[in-house]
Amino acid sequence: MDIDALVKSFNEEDKERFVSIALNAIENNEIDIPFLYEEVLKMLLYSIDECTTDDCIWREHRKTSMVRTVIECMYPYVIKIKNETKSLNKKVLLICPEKEYHEIGLRMIDDFLQMNGYETVFIGTNTPKGQVLAAVLSMKPDYLAISVTDYYLLFEAQKITNLIKEKTCNVKIIVGGNAFKGNYESIKSIGGDIYLETYQDIKNLREGDENEIIL
Repeated sequence: MDIDALVKSFNEEDKERFVSIALNAIENNEIDIPFLYEEVLKMLLYSIDECTTDDCIWREHRKTSMVRTVIECMYPYVIKIKNETKSLNKKVLLICPEKEYHEIGLRMIDDFLQMNGYETVFIGTNTPKGQVLAAVLSMKPDYLAISVTDYYLLFEAQKITNLIKEKTCNVKIIVGGNAFKGNYESIKSIGGDIYLETYQDIKNLREGDENEIIL
């Protein structure tokens, strides 16, 4: 994969070329999806966050949409891997708390979970806590995954975990996102049971669930 060409197309906001390079790399087995997400797309997303000028917000949104398009284009490949992977018969509900609009990282985690045999229900951004509870009671997931990018929204995540644990004791809470990096004490303080950041973390979670099934 020509990383330099991909980065150049991204910086030039050439969406057609950007998506084509990423797709060709997957189709030609030059890289796999975990590498694309963790080593390439995350790097590019972090470069967006370095925007410092007053007129760059619209460019942030445009570049984020380019990354989102690549992720959406990966879905057929994700499903192929999922269908070739033994199902764990475990369901994960994925949300961002109210006022949190950053969901790209959560989208990546959704794909990683499916590739490891989990059934997922992706709800995404800005989900009020009452609606999270309604979804949990309706879908009956084994895990609730909450992604928080903005540190100041950890309190919103805590409201959700408190409500879920008050109403049901059968759901384990997964947390992740930039708000927890270097701030690991907040994981337990907001009621999180598991912290996930990488594809390897999810593989480890699968291994634990597989052992639980065997036992």
